[in-house]
Amino acid sequence: MMLSIPFFKKMNLKCKKLLTNICVLIAALLFNQAVYADSADLPEYCSLQSGLFLNGLEILDSSGNPELDQSISLELTHIAESFKVLPGFGFYDDSAAKNAFAARESIIPDTRGTVIFGKQLLANELARHKWGGLAVAGIMAHEFAHIYQMQSEFYELLLGSQPTHKLLELHADYLAGYYLGLKRLRTNDTEIDIKAFLDSLYLKGDTHFYSRGHHGTPSERKDAMLEGYKMGLTHNLDIHEVAIAGMNLVKKM
Repeated sequence: MMLSIPFFKKMNLKCKKLLTNICVLIAALLFNQAVYADSADLPEYCSLQSGLFLNGLEILDSSGNPELDQSISLELTHIAESFKVLPGFGFYDDSAAKNAFAARESIIPDTRGTVIFGKQLLANELARHKWGGLAVAGIMAHEFAHIYQMQSEFYELLLGSQPTHKLLELHADYLAGYYLGLKRLRTNDTEIDIKAFLDSLYLKGDTHFYSRGHHGTPSERKDAMLEGYKMGLTHNLDIHEVAIAGMNLVKKM
């Protein structure tokens, strides 16, 4: 069955011009073949929600839907350009626990870091809401934000002295919101509805305040993303400036 994804639309001329400068990303972002990873290969990671264990994963090159793969590849290219990162990207079987995660380790040659997206999470987000494609884009941006954190000073600034992952995760939510706001600003697409991603983040919040993997409460995650979205709607800034603003915000939450 073909999945309906209203958010992933055909490129306009402005987007095509942008992609001309970074088209090399597409080949690197999607795996050419399945790769196997275990906890020794991926020792450090940040997941969309707590509870992911890396006990051996078969990383897949396709969601199982070629048309969807093409749309995702295009979206990943935009996210990578916005965050100035180039991680590898693949899918995995998350039927045991739906999730997505970013790892510091590089599996694909000529990439830095790795983002892996659960196939069940993908299918659920697309099926749950008319704008499920926007939720998928937001989740991918959240994981690319973790890659950016890992490759900059923000990972240590947000996690080094903290008892939980809360600030790190809320900061990634903020940056994901910024990406979606920036996308709307660039395309002037007034039809974009972020409620699907808001609902998705809200459902993935938690109240495990004393757990190392605490990601923030449902309301905190929603609020952090909305503040980032507002920033993206009004400012096209360097990602470092945005990250500083996001860090200052989440430290007050």
